[in-house]
Amino acid sequence: MSEHILVGHFLTRAQASHRSGIPPNQLVARPDVIHIGGTWLEEVYFAFQFGDHALRPDLASAVRILHSRFDDETIADWLARPNDVLGLVTPLTWSAMGHDAHRLAAASRAALSGTNSA
Repeated sequence: MSEHILVGHFLTRAQASHRSGIPPNQLVARPDVIHIGGTWLEEVYFAFQFGDHALRPDLASAVRILHSRFDDETIADWLARPNDVLGLVTPLTWSAMGHDAHRLAAASRAALSGTNSA
């Protein structure tokens, strides 16, 4: 894959902290949260991973699994691409439709093994 697909909108650290209930100084190091940037400017967080007052648990679980091998941009790209394990539905769509979180986690593990790579 040469180009990543990144799906916005994005939240500042303060906004993500408010939406998740996670203190701002802890967000950047969380293995279940993805963000971009942060070198010269403050990082931004993908809004899709937050509910009204918490992380979306199904996405947080998938992100945690994928973080053992992939960087945040690659994980965000994987979430936005059709997935064989999920019947060619993107993981984001799968999650938004309220489908089984265990199958999303299985798709994440398959990505680690290269079955449906991130």
